[in-house]
Amino acid sequence: MAHANDVLSSPEAGGKVIRGSVMRAAANVAGIVVGVGTAALLLRHLGVPESGRYVTVMSLVAIAGTISDAGLNLTGSRDLAMRDPATARTLVANFLGLRLLIAPVALVALVGFALIAGYPSRMVAGTALAGTGLFIVSTADAALLRLTVELRAGGLAFVDLLKQAVTLVGVALLVALGARLTPFFAVQIVVGLSVVAVAPLLAGRGAFPRPRFDRSEQRRLLTKGLPVAAAIVLGQIYFRLVIVLMSLISSAKQTGYFGGALRAMETLIGIPVLVAGVALPLLAAAARDDRARLRYAIEGLSEGAVIAGVLVVIVTVRAAEPVMALIGGPSFRPTGAVLRIQVGSMLFIALYTIWSISLIALGRERDLILVNAIALVGVAAAAAVLVPTFAALGAAGATVGGDALLAALIYWRLRRATGPIVLRAAFLARVLVAAALAALTLIIPGLPDLAAAALSGAVFLVVGVLIGMVPPEARAAVRPLVRRGTR
Repeated sequence: MAHANDVLSSPEAGGKVIRGSVMRAAANVAGIVVGVGTAALLLRHLGVPESGRYVTVMSLVAIAGTISDAGLNLTGSRDLAMRDPATARTLVANFLGLRLLIAPVALVALVGFALIAGYPSRMVAGTALAGTGLFIVSTADAALLRLTVELRAGGLAFVDLLKQAVTLVGVALLVALGARLTPFFAVQIVVGLSVVAVAPLLAGRGAFPRPRFDRSEQRRLLTKGLPVAAAIVLGQIYFRLVIVLMSLISSAKQTGYFGGALRAMETLIGIPVLVAGVALPLLAAAARDDRARLRYAIEGLSEGAVIAGVLVVIVTVRAAEPVMALIGGPSFRPTGAVLRIQVGSMLFIALYTIWSISLIALGRERDLILVNAIALVGVAAAAAVLVPTFAALGAAGATVGGDALLAALIYWRLRRATGPIVLRAAFLARVLVAAALAALTLIIPGLPDLAAAALSGAVFLVVGVLIGMVPPEARAAVRPLVRRGTR
């Protein structure tokens, strides 16, 4: 394995992070296209109530996966970035062993919650199947951890797209066979086995070392990983918490509407998370060696987050209803209004994901736990008030408010740890100009919704490039990828 410190401390590290972020974002965009096809098959085949049950179970599994997977992943990549090659393999072996210990406990807890909540038997069985698939994927993540630390984003982008493609094929086959709800959860097992199969091709023949169970090493990983897991899970469960609450206090139809919008949002939410994962090793090295470099990196990533968040919001204003009708059929058209509200969260999610990963790089996980807990109480209270009266629309409003609160709280803690993180006034002015011109295209009379949405996105990006909205470092780092793609 290349020495992680050499890679992360090199002058090329920043460019590698930007290019890696672009590659993973591009793979995620391709995954969105594939995911739209998957969602269309699922929503149209299952209908509104059963789709709501499907998304509820997958949200439960995602929460468990974030607890058992994300915290250990981030801790492992941060530790691996600081290890020399002689001890790195031992760390990965213990990392794999710890996954094997945690997975059965998490799976039992998942199924137990489904039983206590009184879910129908098909949802309980689905929880067991989807949870099993998730933890197979988590085993492969142990082997792929070194790719993250070595900034080899191409392999990780391939895995991201593979998961989406296998899911699409599995869902399409079940739809063709006329399957009911439960078998669709088993697709996650096939996805997990596919990732395990390709992991040695990407990470080398020794990708899966024999698991180790060194108590002291695993205790250290858990001690570091649990605060990270708690911070990450609290920051990522707002949508999923609200749909679980809706499954208990609202109708199956309204839960289905919110679940349809959540299904559309999930692929978008994944983009800032992937970018943050690529950036973490560099941020960790900068936090250790050079605080000025750390602030510079955070500010650059934050500007990228603003651009991406505003772009998604502008496009979705007109695209929400026709996209949901296209994906789920006429019965899901009301979901467009829910999605139009929910997408407002994307700007806040993009920013607080970058800021959260920066606090983790600084070892300030307990700050994250504090602010996430406060915001989680806020979103739960808002959902409890708004859902009974406004149903799915109220749930969407509660999530946006919770994400806005969380972004403000995380910035507060990050500012205390690093000093002011400044989004330049000139940059924000350029974003506003590009957004205002793009918004004008949304009100062109007679233009179909999807055409207006596409035009607004194009105007925002083109105008932004022309007036210097995109930072020069990002343009310079992406240029080699453009040249490579045009050969």
